[in-house]
Amino acid sequence: MIKSFIERTKYKILNKLRKSIETNFSKLVAMFSKHIHAVSKKGLSVKLLLFTIAYNLKVLDEVNSIK
Repeated sequence: MIKSFIERTKYKILNKLRKSIETNFSKLVAMFSKHIHAVSKKGLSVKLLLFTIAYNLKVLDEVNSIK
């Protein structure tokens, strides 16, 4: 009984976390342009980093506008 309750609680928490990660990842992917022209691996990593920073700034702006 206790073991099954612990297992259910654990999976409930993991499912909420998974949903949050998938939602944020899909929003991040939607912000990307369809084609990223990068000549080198370093250029690609810089573009990905900049997209990630832009997404984080957008989320922070949304959170601050709610308050």
